[in-house]
Amino acid sequence: MDRDAGRRDQAAQARGDPDTGETYYRHWLAALERIVAEKGVTDAASLARYRDAWDHAADRTPHGMPIILRPEDFAP
Repeated sequence: MDRDAGRRDQAAQARGDPDTGETYYRHWLAALERIVAEKGVTDAASLARYRDAWDHAADRTPHGMPIILRPEDFAP
């Protein structure tokens, strides 16, 4: 994670964000997405598109099965 992530985590906790594994993951993912976008690897719109597709695929996938992205997961 980038060097500012610790400060962002502390700020989130100061706002009342509980220190759980789920929130840690969200903060880590946000930092990674920001770094990828800043480096020009992709843009925020593409990240959001894949995030939404992943959520859609996860919703239709039974627990314990691998999540597979399909074309229909990428809604227009």
